[in-house]
Amino acid sequence: MTSKNYCFSFTNYNHTAEIIKTCNNKNIKPVLFINNKLISDLGIEWLNSLNVMLNNQKKLKNYKLYVDVKKNYGLFISLVEKGIDYIKIETSKENINKIKEIAKLNKVLINPRFSVVDPLKSKI
Repeated sequence: MTSKNYCFSFTNYNHTAEIIKTCNNKNIKPVLFINNKLISDLGIEWLNSLNVMLNNQKKLKNYKLYVDVKKNYGLFISLVEKGIDYIKIETSKENINKIKEIAKLNKVLINPRFSVVDPLKSKI
C-alpha cells in the first residue's frame, strides 16, 4: 500500500495531533506547514518542543515539517541544521544555487510544490 503526502496548516498542538491521527488512519503521510509568522514569533525552540511533544506520543511519529522562512537566511540556516524536511524561502536567482547546495548537503528540500490545506475548512 502506498502512502500519499498531504500538506496541512495547523493552529495548535491538539489540532496537530488530530491531523496526524486522522492521516495515519487513512494511510496518509502528513506534512505540517508552519507559516512564517508562527515560526518568527515563537522561534526554533518552540518547533523543537513541538517535535518532542509529538514524538513522545506513540501514534504521532509519522509526519514531516514544512517551514516558510520568507527572506530570513539565519532562520533558514538554523532549520537546515535541525534537519527540517522542507523549507520555503524567497531569494534572488543569484543566491538560489548556493542555498540549494547547502540544503542538498543536509538532505533538506527547498521550495517544494505543495498545496497547503487548512483542515478546519475542508475534510481530510
